[in-house]
Amino acid sequence: MIAISAVMRTDNLGALRVLVAALAAVNIGFFMAAVRLAFRDRRVAVIAGMLLAVYPVSAFYDTDFVITSQAVILVTLMLFSVMWLWRHPRQWAGAVLLGLSVGAAALTRFEAAAVGVTLALWLLWERRDRSVWLQMALAGVLTVAVIVPVILHNRAGGADYLITPMGSAEIYRGSNRDTAGTHGGRQASATTGYDYLYFLAQDIALNPRRFVELTARKAGLLLSASEPGNNLNYGISGVQVSPALRWNPLDFRWLLAAALAGLYAALRVGQDRRRAALALSVGALALLAMTLLIWIESRIRTPVVILLIPLAAFGIVTLVKTLRRADPAYRWRRRDLWLAPFIVLVFALSWLAETRLPRPNFIAAPPPDHVPAGLIYDDTLRLIGWRVQPNYSPAGTIQPFRPYVVSLYWELLEETEIDYSFSLVFLVDGEPLIAFDHPIGVVAYPDTPTSAWPQGARFAEHIGLTWRSFEGPVEISGDLLLYVYPNREAETLLTPAGLASPSVRIDQPAIIWDTGRFETLDAAREPAAAFADLFYLRDYWLPETGAPGAEVDVVLGWQTRDHPIDRSYAIAVSLFDERGAFVTTFDGPPRDGRLLTSSLPAHYLLEDRRRIRLPEALGTYQVYVALYDYETLARLPLPGSESGLYPLGAIVVQ
Repeated sequence: MIAISAVMRTDNLGALRVLVAALAAVNIGFFMAAVRLAFRDRRVAVIAGMLLAVYPVSAFYDTDFVITSQAVILVTLMLFSVMWLWRHPRQWAGAVLLGLSVGAAALTRFEAAAVGVTLALWLLWERRDRSVWLQMALAGVLTVAVIVPVILHNRAGGADYLITPMGSAEIYRGSNRDTAGTHGGRQASATTGYDYLYFLAQDIALNPRRFVELTARKAGLLLSASEPGNNLNYGISGVQVSPALRWNPLDFRWLLAAALAGLYAALRVGQDRRRAALALSVGALALLAMTLLIWIESRIRTPVVILLIPLAAFGIVTLVKTLRRADPAYRWRRRDLWLAPFIVLVFALSWLAETRLPRPNFIAAPPPDHVPAGLIYDDTLRLIGWRVQPNYSPAGTIQPFRPYVVSLYWELLEETEIDYSFSLVFLVDGEPLIAFDHPIGVVAYPDTPTSAWPQGARFAEHIGLTWRSFEGPVEISGDLLLYVYPNREAETLLTPAGLASPSVRIDQPAIIWDTGRFETLDAAREPAAAFADLFYLRDYWLPETGAPGAEVDVVLGWQTRDHPIDRSYAIAVSLFDERGAFVTTFDGPPRDGRLLTSSLPAHYLLEDRRRIRLPEALGTYQVYVALYDYETLARLPLPGSESGLYPLGAIVVQ
């Protein structure tokens, strides 16, 4: 578009739109040439060109500044190149055109490049001679030559991706635990900022049934007449605005039906047309599969019409010859009538998948490792319990830009017309840092509010939270609180039976990132002590002397081990006199009691300063450290010590 604007010496949008449409019209000529090369039939080529000219969705995108029109042109050039090389093996210009078009597609609409790769593989299979291998090698070199400058530019700029960072992000948005399979992924996408394929695997493991049903729905959308939009919507910006588009009855469903009929006809009438139909079919399947991999959207699916229209045109020509009783080889026969109910069945199944899947996430029972609650709201709704999903973020640890997923399990005791809502709020020192407020049952597609639940229904809801900054109150444990209220009336908080407050504490996480560090101690030293299989005491420091009654710091360098810490442990620094008698102890969680050990991830370094007050009496005092469970008061075992106390050294009070 920059080059065209420079050539035309104008940036007038109307003029540029006309030129885009003109390029699409010129592309029809290439398309007709490709179809004629494929089927060696002028009538098929003319009908195919007419179908492409009047197909309403591609015509709509041919007048706007999105990549769809360019992707259609690039797929046409790929088809033309391969058909040219098939029919005229010595025309190496086809290899040059193929390489350039695949490279351009990889840069602009990556899924379209799959068409060129698939057609190239088909051509290798069809010809199987030395020259075709050399031609495809040339095409591959040119493809790489087009892509490499962009890769080098990205690398020079410090990017951690080759061409674009959107590939795995698009796959996640269209396939995650919340999405409808169209553009956008709701809360799951909003709380996931990297490592998309890993978190997609976790979403699938969290609810495999939903992923299968979501994939089926995407397949149903892919084969339907629906044209889901994004920021450019065919239904809103096209059909509602243009009478020509509104009155045009041709849609993707009719085109696909005609293409299936044309494919069947081509498979019956001779090896040459059978091979052309096979090329078009594998190319279409490759592009549809790439579309299914991400999300279903009109402008992503549209380029596949370049591969379906030739088959549809061949089917129309076959039908005309049948009606005219010309060329017996082309005629439809009675034994071919099964194709009609088969196509109807395909579209019926796709409609069911599109409209009925995935099903709402009703469950028979929560997982056995959930935290039971049994809290009843309004004598109608019961919070069965919850579970923090550790595969996303360790329980108790909110890692920046990483989803912290909480599963809530509900049960409807009585049918209701109320759509209950919930709010999850993470507070540190009473200040809300993260909040998510939503109707119950509407986090993930399909929207299933409580007014639509049958009596006794149990429902699982998975909510992702995240902290999008590396700054803030790090290494401070807060409170993750749950509130429930009717409809969207947040001022009417419901208090569950048996509690004095409407808030329910789900967890006490802290914002933790990286692997921690020591500010003054040496993290490279061999561990001084190992407390159970949870903590290493890596290094420590204490003063040699101190004044009577003075406050001094004992610095302890801790590192968590492999096992997750699900309980709160206190650090106790104890003093014993010269006779070995206990004098005093100073205990509490790390960071002066503000950080719970259950908020620490594995292999985390934490330097903790423990301020102690020295006794008034002069003398030498032995200093010991221990860790104990806040609830049971039991000390963590320490190898070589029955008491669980580790000697740090002595402080002389003088």
